[in-house]
Amino acid sequence: MKVSLCSFGLCCMITFVTSCNFDSIYERSVDIPKEEWKKNQAITFDIPIADTINGYRIVVNVRNSNEYPYSNLFLFLTTFSPNGNSIKDTLEMTLADNKGKWLGSGFGGTWSTEAILRNNMVIRFPSSGSYKIEVIQAMRDDILRGIKDIGIKVERAK
Repeated sequence: MKVSLCSFGLCCMITFVTSCNFDSIYERSVDIPKEEWKKNQAITFDIPIADTINGYRIVVNVRNSNEYPYSNLFLFLTTFSPNGNSIKDTLEMTLADNKGKWLGSGFGGTWSTEAILRNNMVIRFPSSGSYKIEVIQAMRDDILRGIKDIGIKVERAK
């Protein structure tokens, strides 16, 4: 049986990404006042990075109430490096299935859903220092109701 070099490389990459253990080096959540997230209201996270050798992953956590009117949530995330460069990402989080059942964990009307930024890719920070991540809701509502808080967790690969 022949295995192409490309297939072998893909298998190795998938194995690396899925077999990595991660240590949380940063975790913070920010409450959305009155569960009303205004369009263009940036939620900011300041993340100190000292290690530029190891890989990381960025996990976004959203807690929503039963009052959230949609099954998904689009977010714009901008990461600013210590030298001022920035990278923009768009993240779609699926919060409910097509029948309206919440997919996250929770009870009592509050649900928590996590998504890994950049499709589960392990990333490296090019320099040490303070990185800033700004999160803005990218839905069409001027006021997005039902989002309780937004969190960011940065995990280092072991």
